[in-house]
Amino acid sequence: MPDARFRTIILEYGEERIPVKIEFAERRRLSISVHPDCSVTALAPVGCSPEKVVSQLVRRRAWVARQRRRFEALHPLPERKRFVSGETHMYLGRQYRLKVHRGQPVGVKLIGRFLNVQVPQPEDPGSVRTALDAWYRAHAAPIFRDRVDRCVKSSPSLAGLSPELRIRRMSRRWGSCSGKGTITLGLDLIKTPVHCIEYVIAHELCHLIVHDHSPAFFRLLSRCMPDWERRKARLDEIVLR
Repeated sequence: MPDARFRTIILEYGEERIPVKIEFAERRRLSISVHPDCSVTALAPVGCSPEKVVSQLVRRRAWVARQRRRFEALHPLPERKRFVSGETHMYLGRQYRLKVHRGQPVGVKLIGRFLNVQVPQPEDPGSVRTALDAWYRAHAAPIFRDRVDRCVKSSPSLAGLSPELRIRRMSRRWGSCSGKGTITLGLDLIKTPVHCIEYVIAHELCHLIVHDHSPAFFRLLSRCMPDWERRKARLDEIVLR
């Protein structure tokens, strides 16, 4: 394995030439991500040969091309958030208007259709974002934990699972899991509808049993959540900036 942390290859599909940035990290399996700006990254385990990575990318190239076309249909993408009054922010799949106030202590309150944010310097978008992130995290923790517990209890195939749950900001995915039984969910997942949150949780729980995306994995996911494809399709429509 080369010492380089990443490299870029060109994936050909029909007349398309798709640049793919390959990164290597301490992980167990390859993951391929197509981002809203249509860029593509592949995160591969350290020690995996470049030839094997390229081989897997070639097998998934039709899927990569479809995902890129899906994101192209959504362009132009939403503007990046400025964290100012009047801006729309999401929570559990619903839109809320931001109202930024000057004051202390720092805090956020959801009142009706408004997210009221109080910070000492409302003109500083960084402080507004920090306050919002803290509020999202505080609300995400019990909701995510509850949905993990419900998912495990509702499916005999997942009986006995009791994963550690972590929440962090994730720019490329909604969730992940580790070989040690830890599920990590992206903070932005709390902005999506509950049925989408449940899909991501079920997906990661199933990965604790079947570690790849083999037919066995999708059979397990279908037993645990028969309508997972509908939920995933809804989640795929969501682009957060």
